[in-house]
Amino acid sequence: MPIFAEYIWVDGTAPSRTTRSKTRILPDEGTPHSKNPLDPISVAGFPAWNTDGSSTYQAYGKDSDIGLLPVRAVMDPLRGGTSYLVLCEVLTPRGVPHPSNTRAPLRRLLENGADSAMALFGFEQEYTFLGPDRRPLAFPAGGFPAAQGPYYCAVGTFNVFGRGVYEDFMQAAVAAGLAIVGTNFEVMPGQAEFQIGTVDALTACDHLWLARWLLHRITEEHGIAVTFDAKPVVDGDWNGAGMHANISTQAMREPGGLAHIEAACRALASKRQEHLDVYGHNYQQRLTGHHETCSYREFRFGVADRTASVRIPRHVAHAGCGYLEDRRPNANADPYEVACRLLRTILSVD
Repeated sequence: MPIFAEYIWVDGTAPSRTTRSKTRILPDEGTPHSKNPLDPISVAGFPAWNTDGSSTYQAYGKDSDIGLLPVRAVMDPLRGGTSYLVLCEVLTPRGVPHPSNTRAPLRRLLENGADSAMALFGFEQEYTFLGPDRRPLAFPAGGFPAAQGPYYCAVGTFNVFGRGVYEDFMQAAVAAGLAIVGTNFEVMPGQAEFQIGTVDALTACDHLWLARWLLHRITEEHGIAVTFDAKPVVDGDWNGAGMHANISTQAMREPGGLAHIEAACRALASKRQEHLDVYGHNYQQRLTGHHETCSYREFRFGVADRTASVRIPRHVAHAGCGYLEDRRPNANADPYEVACRLLRTILSVD
């Protein structure tokens, strides 16, 4: 039986990147694979490939070839059998990381010593369902649904929208072996969230990009779409969409770690704009100081404070160790850039 490998990469779309993919059919000649999606899958059996970068905003037509280097593989839950989703780094024709390849700087940072901090990440990826008219589900043409309140973690026909995609995606993410640990419907109607983690930086970011691709792919079967827009409804009293980043170092997780968490928060305060610069397009529209956000013009941290820039969970404060939640990244942020910036600031390696 041949092997179907869906090669997936992050493109050069501005201002917010998205995923592209194409299928490679390989002979089953000892390609490493496992029937257990939780087992690591070697990428050694997936050859490097190339694609047309002029059609993905990553090259010009006169010199259009870019390279695809497999770096992570998981089971393909949609095709089944010996089929895989293969995440790739994008390379230039000279074989070096392409300028749009934001995974490479994170990888180099870890290789150059940041991995000694044993940092763990978790991302809370919010997204919004769109109907055929490109409006969020539950938003009628020319009007608005009932005010926010009944939709968060809700159940029932008048409170939940997009349940079919939500359920299919959750099952597929688990079958693929992604590090998905939870899902829920969000505050704005037609909005939901999934959580990836808690794992090392590269795994968290890789799995988040693969999950985004998988979510987009599943919407094709339902006739609706998703957007990672940070503020899908600008007018009115509606929440935006974020990608909260949870991070801990080994020092934060050990007894007395709260002091390290607070020191990290002070370091984040000193680099406020540097973080906002990589926290996603239109952060100004989302980080207004309303709708469970802190204004982008200031930086605050606090225990159990969802109006702060950084929240220290209450159970972390009680235990005296754990992690912090940076609530500022947008839903459309690049997790590689977010993780890299967090590590540089917290570990003082700028």
